Amino acid sequence: MATLWSQRKRSRALTRDISPNFTKALANYFGTGPTDVDASRVAHANYVAALQENGVEVEILPGLTDYPDCTFVEDAGVVVGDAVVIPYMGHPSRRGEQVAVREFLGKCLEVFEMPEGAKMDGGDVIFFDDRFLVGHSTRTNMAGIEFFSGVALTRGFTTKVFEVPESTLHLTTICSSPKPGMLVAAEGHIVPEQFAELEAEGVEVVWIPNHESYAANVIGFESGKVLISADYPETQRILEAIGFTTQSVDMEHIRAADGSLTCCSIFYQ
Repeated sequence: MATLWSQRKRSRALTRDISPNFTKALANYFGTGPTDVDASRVAHANYVAALQENGVEVEILPGLTDYPDCTFVEDAGVVVGDAVVIPYMGHPSRRGEQVAVREFLGKCLEVFEMPEGAKMDGGDVIFFDDRFLVGHSTRTNMAGIEFFSGVALTRGFTTKVFEVPESTLHLTTICSSPKPGMLVAAEGHIVPEQFAELEAEGVEVVWIPNHESYAANVIGFESGKVLISADYPETQRILEAIGFTTQSVDMEHIRAADGSLTCCSIFYQ
């Protein structure tokens, strides 16, 4: 497990502050739209503090007035070993958020720019040990997946494609990986058969109830601690019962714009 953790070590994270126009952020799934920019900034600051409490060095880019969704920085860059894929983002209103991400991560990682026509949001990508799980969704098309897979192969990683149902925005919205060899998934979204191949390899899939679907998005650390969204008691009990120490983060104002825990950061080494 130590070798696998070395690939996903949470040593540094890139985040971005809340946009002054966050109340105009897209919201179609979990939320009805943010209503309070100041409260959202407090929530984001608490999120950053939670990362720092777990030993993460956090860089915060300034929020962008022209891009209400810019705090969801995960979508604007996907780290693949010593490289970063800069996606051609799935929603037209968000194209342009990538510029500062490219400039910052390009200082330490080789940049691969996704061409127009291919499209992807980083929220459709889960790094999982020796491979990437990639969601085919309304925001990520097959051309985007093929481009990403090509880059991943140059770094020694394979990809596995999941069909993301219309009930959710991204793959990471209802699935995440708290530690090597384990996935957390919300019931009622991804067809269980899509996990069969992974389970045959020994991967453990931990299911959480559909009414707590939002809580399927977690951030795990090598210490055994897992960041979870506050106010999802059944998910908390399930994770603690299998040995995790949980730390809750109030995501109410972030959720209002369909954002989750992983949406707000890009981890890199």
